[in-house]
Amino acid sequence: DVGGTKGTQKYTELVLWENDGETEVSCDAASNAQEDAMIIQESLTVGATYYVSVDTKNTSNRGTFTLCINDEKDYDYYEAAEDVTSLIGACSANQAYSTEWATSDKSNGSCISINPPTNNVWFKFVAPSAFIEATVKITGAEGTQQYTNITLWENDGSTEIDCINPNINTDDVKISASNLTPSNTYYISVDTQNPIHKGSFT
Repeated sequence: DVGGTKGTQKYTELVLWENDGETEVSCDAASNAQEDAMIIQESLTVGATYYVSVDTKNTSNRGTFTLCINDEKDYDYYEAAEDVTSLIGACSANQAYSTEWATSDKSNGSCISINPPTNNVWFKFVAPSAFIEATVKITGAEGTQQYTNITLWENDGSTEIDCINPNINTDDVKISASNLTPSNTYYISVDTQNPIHKGSFT
């Protein structure tokens, strides 16, 4: 992490290596000066030792940084979907969620021409009734994401209920269903048409 009180370093380059420090596992390079660099890797060998190297684009970008490491999956993954049941009847805080750092898992809905997903994130809720309506808001202060795709799924995250693929990059996107089973758990995946469209949303 860089920027503000987190660090003065710019154009961060981050690499994850095998135990020999030479066999690359994954890497990420910040595309702008103040951007954080992030690696998400889920195929590590439990108990094995790995190395992380941090560098900058050139010597004029050197500075301080904050290093964060987490071994808990978050809503980037279906199995760690964010439970948004408490949001029913309300909205999250503006830009509470993001596809900025997200990876691809499972599949996109049938209305989306891109498969596998580009950078989807996952939410789940317990249906209070047969009807639900969910909106991803990206207008003004609500988010920076563009060309939002939404798919509503059964509990398995694979059986599609509905899918919405917008035509306008800055549109809020709404998905609904009226045939849900009350008390059942359902999933929503949010993605973008292209990685360059990823960003925050409400």
